Amino acid sequence: MEDISEKVLFILLKEIIQVSFQSQLYSNAQFFSERLCAYFPYSQEAKYFLAKSYFHREQYYATKEILVNTNYEPSKLLLAQAYMKLNDFHSANIVFESIDNMNDQTNIKISEFIVIPNKAIVLCLKGLSYQRDNQIQKAIRCFTESLEYFPFLWTSYENLCKLGKLLNKSEYVNHIILKQLNYYYYYYHDNNTNNNSNSAEVEAPTEIFSFAKVEESSIMKQLIEIVIQQAIKDVIPVSMKQALTVSSVLEEKAHNKINNKIKKKSTVKIKTTGDSLKGNENADPQDVNQHCRETVYSCVKKVLDLLALIGSGFWELTQYRLKRSLKFFQKLTSDQFNTGRVLCLVALANLEMSNYKEAEQYFQKARKLEPYLLDYMEKYSIILWHLKKEVELSYLAHLLTIIDRKAPQTLCSVGNCFSLKQDHDSALKCFKRAIQVDPNFHYAYTLAGHEYLANEDLEKAENCFRKAIRLNDRHYNAWYGLGYLFYRQEKYQLAEFHYRKAQKINQSNPLLTCYIGMVFQKMNKNQEALTMYNLAQEISKDNPLIRFRKAHLLTIMKRYKEALEQLLYLKDIIQECNVFFLMGKIYAKLGDTKNALLVYTQAQDYLKPKSSNMVKEAIDLNI
Repeated sequence: MEDISEKVLFILLKEIIQVSFQSQLYSNAQFFSERLCAYFPYSQEAKYFLAKSYFHREQYYATKEILVNTNYEPSKLLLAQAYMKLNDFHSANIVFESIDNMNDQTNIKISEFIVIPNKAIVLCLKGLSYQRDNQIQKAIRCFTESLEYFPFLWTSYENLCKLGKLLNKSEYVNHIILKQLNYYYYYYHDNNTNNNSNSAEVEAPTEIFSFAKVEESSIMKQLIEIVIQQAIKDVIPVSMKQALTVSSVLEEKAHNKINNKIKKKSTVKIKTTGDSLKGNENADPQDVNQHCRETVYSCVKKVLDLLALIGSGFWELTQYRLKRSLKFFQKLTSDQFNTGRVLCLVALANLEMSNYKEAEQYFQKARKLEPYLLDYMEKYSIILWHLKKEVELSYLAHLLTIIDRKAPQTLCSVGNCFSLKQDHDSALKCFKRAIQVDPNFHYAYTLAGHEYLANEDLEKAENCFRKAIRLNDRHYNAWYGLGYLFYRQEKYQLAEFHYRKAQKINQSNPLLTCYIGMVFQKMNKNQEALTMYNLAQEISKDNPLIRFRKAHLLTIMKRYKEALEQLLYLKDIIQECNVFFLMGKIYAKLGDTKNALLVYTQAQDYLKPKSSNMVKEAIDLNI
């Protein structure tokens, strides 16, 4: 027989999803539907909820892909509606014709009574409204307070993380919600990353998803009572009909009070009688009720623990403490880890560390599991852009166009495809279209800014970067874009300022530290530049740009042997004309003509047309 705790877990998650749908918090419904599908991958009802969440988010292709070939009657209706939205009326008619006469009944067991957590929902919606209206502090307060009443609001938590603010004890000290907050702090220090050594105290999200919320919130208590009644109605009668009796209800019953942590998952010892249903009628209703209650509490704790783990990983990711983020995600069970959302988040962590190959692999896994994914696909396309994988990027853009040709993620991916082909005007058209579709999609402004830079239209580039920052002041890519713009204009102090703003947000990205070093080098502050290159190299020792810039600086400082060390290591990673050419110059300075001529000859093998005369002149000087 299926474990009763699993049935109760299903009921609990279903109630949370129903509450989310009734409150029109479809992103919240999607998150918990994904968790439900991870726990119960073969459940048709779980797939129905996931497809429904995508449908309400107007991602009809995803709905169709999830439900195709379904035999579940409610799913058939939703599948037909998705086909209609996709203008595939022939397929819709086929599905409609396959639907049995449903009359007044469905296969979905809707709860007779669901209490919508009004105060929590209103606070969450207010927070979303304040956020769009750029009243960030009010939004933070609303999101935080909504979680105090109902910690199953992932939407509130997700937006708090994106805003970069989980409330500290030192902030909003006079605000009423701080009476209920009791954050646990831990110190973060990465021994492998010097530029993170000054990290301040960071609050853990474990208290946001604390089991203590159950006894503090009347909304949580009401939800639990609903789940208990539903469990008694749906689970226990089935067990009794199968001639199964409850012989033991709890272990250490007296010690497992509501105000204590659950020490053990309550278990049911099942005894099969040989005498048909004899003895089932003697099961103590009070024991049955108590067993259900304890099982529900156990499941609530299980879900909260899951949220704390995913929430911790997501918080660290948004704070760009990327190695720590990966550690949290890796603690997830395989069924929860191998989901599209989590794999995409792991890919993003690798992207922000400039581990493009690893990031690509995780995105590939995510798309293999969920080929209908749209979220985060603009980031996948930028990874392929960095890796110069033109064919793969074109194929991704093609697939996303099939899914939703008007989605900003699709338009940005198509734009990146044109950008890689150096067709900057076509890329700009795509990014502008993405902005028209979703004016709050800040990443499109940043991509457009870089294309304007490529076209030497510096004024429009600056405007795009600043618009992106207005939408999200923690979007470090836009700060970097402004820094690069001023670097191009030789306004090095402004460039340094904006690079540092970007680096302060994302201290795990080695390239941002390297760019600050490049600015110092241009300002003839060679020692400061070398310090920044060393810091960048400690984050990513194999990054080609960092090693080359450091070798170039060491050459200027006449530290030839150290520079040569960097280049000898680098030539095994990449084969590029500039690497061999700089090595030739160093060998010439050291009086090693033989090796100088050898590497100059190798440089010719990777020569670009505009560099041909420079290499030939260097060879002539050493003959």
